Amino acid sequence: MKVSVVFVILLFNLNLFSQDTFIDSTQIKNPSIAWKFSFIPGLGQFYNGEWMKTFLFHSALIISREEMRERSSSIGKRNTWAWWFLGIYVLGIVDAYVDAHLTSFPVKKQENGKIGTSE
Repeated sequence: MKVSVVFVILLFNLNLFSQDTFIDSTQIKNPSIAWKFSFIPGLGQFYNGEWMKTFLFHSALIISREEMRERSSSIGKRNTWAWWFLGIYVLGIVDAYVDAHLTSFPVKKQENGKIGTSE
């Protein structure tokens, strides 16, 4: 009984980690470094190689900061933009951390030999 259970588990594991998936160890990012870098807005995304996200986070933070300054006469609107600024800032930290963790997930090779996750 034990031998058959071990055999089934071994067979199942061999099927999961077949030849068409792999992890490129040169692309793995350290999540601890990513979230520490992301305290400077956009630097965590830059570390992960997400150039467009770096641009988007910087743009969103600049827009919310400028709106906050323009609406300084209305406390309610200024506070709304301050919450947006804080939310985007925290989202950038979390995004950099999660993206760094996801670099260690295996990806599948496509039929043409290129790497990708699309089906």
